[in-house]
Amino acid sequence: MSIRSVLAFTAISTLLVTPVCLAQAQFDKVQYLKPPAAGQKKAEPVDGSLTFDAAKKELRFVGKGTPDLTIKYDSVKSMLYEKASKPRYAEGILLAWPLLLTKSKKHYFTIQYSDAAGTGQYALLRLDKSNYREVLAKAEADTGKKVDRSEEH
Repeated sequence: MSIRSVLAFTAISTLLVTPVCLAQAQFDKVQYLKPPAAGQKKAEPVDGSLTFDAAKKELRFVGKGTPDLTIKYDSVKSMLYEKASKPRYAEGILLAWPLLLTKSKKHYFTIQYSDAAGTGQYALLRLDKSNYREVLAKAEADTGKKVDRSEEH
């Protein structure tokens, strides 16, 4: 093979693969807090990944192989980001006293949407500290709606 054919093959394969890569963005380390079933008081956390699919215009949460949640971009009504922090009392007492001076931070992302029947629904996701900014930016860019921010200190 000549250098030109190798370069041509590389350029063509790059052009074919790039739109597929840009069409989807996947974020791992996301936890979906399923709404509690009748008789339960707490939400059931499910670990998985959040995928934004620009081609299908939907976001999907996949935990353990099957999609647990699929939301079309046009059905999204509003989005809210909340950062909650709480003191680390137990860790400070049990492990090391300097932990009493620190706080644990959790990042929550709530999506309000309407389902196929038109009834209002919500999805509560807990994001990781390593990717919450990227998830919020991708959600705003793909849905065209602004993410409201509420941060506790």
